[in-house]
Amino acid sequence: MKAIFGAFYDSRNFTFEAFSDDPRKAKATLIKGLREHGKQYKCEPNWWYKDDVYVIEYQLNIPYRDKDTI
Repeated sequence: MKAIFGAFYDSRNFTFEAFSDDPRKAKATLIKGLREHGKQYKCEPNWWYKDDVYVIEYQLNIPYRDKDTI
């Protein structure tokens, strides 16, 4: 089955997401977005916690509820 990967980070004010066909690319894309967000909002360089970034594999054409299959 074909899958996609979602990388996620939840801060106090925002939910960040990035998607790719490769888990490493999804995470790298999300981290790039977190850094860009930090520049836009003039945050401290390490305003986010790398260990709080997580990646989930999604199978296509499968229903999900709360990020888990039904």
